[in-house]
This record gives sequence, structure tokens and C-alpha cells, in this order.
Amino acid sequence: MNSQELKNAYAELYGYMANSKKPDNMKAFGKVMTEMYMWFADNKPDAASEWLDKLSAIKWNNYLTPAEAERIVKAMDPQAPWNRDQWNAAMQQHGFHMEEEPYYNRCALYVTMNMIMSDSGKTLSKYIDGNEMFKVVYDLAVDKLKDKDNHFNVREYFGL
Repeated sequence: MNSQELKNAYAELYGYMANSKKPDNMKAFGKVMTEMYMWFADNKPDAASEWLDKLSAIKWNNYLTPAEAERIVKAMDPQAPWNRDQWNAAMQQHGFHMEEEPYYNRCALYVTMNMIMSDSGKTLSKYIDGNEMFKVVYDLAVDKLKDKDNHFNVREYFGL
């Protein structure tokens, strides 16, 4: 089979498994997918790591992968104030939680805090002392990511 035929055959089997709602079909599919993942982890760890990042989405209401977060922050205009290392250091300095299940993962929080500063940093700085800015932006980001009526979705906001 060529590449497209293999993709089509996979899609057909996946559809069959998903629509069957039979646990045995799901277990068989999961077993093969686990075998494939283990092969990639041993032979192509970079690809396996990216897929693991994507799979961890099942744990979160708001999530981004590290690659997605870097792309988003790099494209912000005005420029985002913190790179990943600066943000990590500030988060540790303040003792803030970087993740809270099931609400958000660290990448979603990182991007949302940078988004708030990019979009509203000038306005916030009129009313908030520079020493308190990081704390306020953290609280605002957590408010968005834990929005009870689920109107904020970081993936939708950034078109993912």
C-alpha cells in the first residue's frame, strides 16, 4: 500500500473502532497504538515527546503544547514580556501553581499571562505598581482559565 492507502485504511479502522463502542475493539486499538508509541519513544523520541504533549490534552480544559505556546508567544504584537525561562523563574519566585487540573496546564497559563500583558499591559501599568503586576496578571489569567461558564478557551482564542 502507498502512503495515502495506509492513511485511508487507518482512518477506516479508527472509525470502525470508535463507532462500535465495544470495549474489546478499543482495547485492541489501544494495544497497537501503545506498541507504536513505544517504538517511537525508543527510535524517534522527539516525535514521541510531541505526541505525548498532544495526548496530555485529555487532562485539561485549557491546554497548549510547548511548541504551540512558543509559536503563539513569539507572534504576539505588542511583544510578549516574558520568555519561558523568565516566566518560570518569576512563577517560582512567587510560589504560584503552574498547573491546576482540570483547568489549565502550564503552557496555557504561560500564554494567557503573556496575552494579558500584550493586550492590556499599558493600561494595567497605569493602575498597578510594577511590583504587583505579575501577581495581578497571574490572577487575571487564572480567572480566565477557570471561567465557570467556560467562555474562554485558549485553543479557540488562538485559532487552534
